[in-house]
Amino acid sequence: MTLLMPTCAEVVDLLTDYEEGVLGPFHWLGVKLHLSLCPPCRAFLDSFERTPDLLRRLWPEPPAPSAERALDGALTALRQGRVPRGPVHHPEEGAWQALEPGGDPLTALLLKVHLGHCDSCRSQHPASEAIPAAGPSGRDALSLLRPHLPAEDGWRWTRLGLGGAQVARLLKDPATGATLNLARMPGGMSMPRHSHGGAELSLVLAGAMQDGPAHLRPGDWLACGPGQQHGPSTEPGLECWALLRIEGGIRFTGWRRVLGTVG
Repeated sequence: MTLLMPTCAEVVDLLTDYEEGVLGPFHWLGVKLHLSLCPPCRAFLDSFERTPDLLRRLWPEPPAPSAERALDGALTALRQGRVPRGPVHHPEEGAWQALEPGGDPLTALLLKVHLGHCDSCRSQHPASEAIPAAGPSGRDALSLLRPHLPAEDGWRWTRLGLGGAQVARLLKDPATGATLNLARMPGGMSMPRHSHGGAELSLVLAGAMQDGPAHLRPGDWLACGPGQQHGPSTEPGLECWALLRIEGGIRFTGWRRVLGTVG
């Protein structure tokens, strides 16, 4: 890529973000300039834009929302050079070190909640550490979590740019800068697409969440790497609550980028 002109290969890699309107001004200008001078890339863009209509003709029945979300997550992973692994609902082996003396306290709390829901993990890890599973609502889950959290009047709730969701920061680890957050999301909503400056760990407390190919229910665990983009969505009619360990704050894509790093 020259100062302003991307190569044909780079334009192909950028076309999806170009069509979705999430390119930064520098890359957007480069793609526009390249397309104005390159007939083969304009032809490729034309076929790229016609593909959805052709697919609708082949499959006139609309896909289920969960299938669309799973496909979107898989395509995002491919665009980022990652091979989708499919659902991962249990902590990675290295995460369990947080339960050892001196381990990360925020990760340890998520592990204890997971142990309260997961028989197979309790058979391999200290069952005495488990926080028992509660009833079906988020309030039920919070009733058992409260002894492990600061007083509720100290929680800082925010809605900024979250599309109807609320997120409260509960704790911040001064050693790592990571934060423990409680997310409360109405049913049938999608979080705006975003990434994080560091790793994110998600654990569902109540309801259900679709995050790419992973369908998560109470006790299910999902890890996202630094810079990985995603936009979880919730099932219609089911309010979803989740605990999130976040490093580096939230960075939105699209127009919400003007908000900067949130959290």
